[in-house]
Amino acid sequence: MIIAPRNDEAPRERGDSAKPKTLNPNNTSASNARAIILAALRTGPQTTVALRHEHGVMSPAPRVLELRERGYQIDTVRVHAATPDGVNHHSVALYMLAPG
Repeated sequence: MIIAPRNDEAPRERGDSAKPKTLNPNNTSASNARAIILAALRTGPQTTVALRHEHGVMSPAPRVLELRERGYQIDTVRVHAATPDGVNHHSVALYMLAPG
């Protein structure tokens, strides 16, 4: 299986200017997971499957909720998606960051 490299060079959350600009894919903290999700959403819509398997965020839904609580407008649409092992899932979240 070929997986695209992650975008580990991206701005972090608002107010995190003192923190390093490089995202750490080995850091499993909630703040780093939020930063990874933001970086991924800035490249385009992302499914729960993509955030887990391509970006290493194991619990995207609570991190997206936290981002919304911090003022980010993130829309959700339900889609069908398959995991890398070929299992089809119905009603998978597709997250989209509103411009702004």
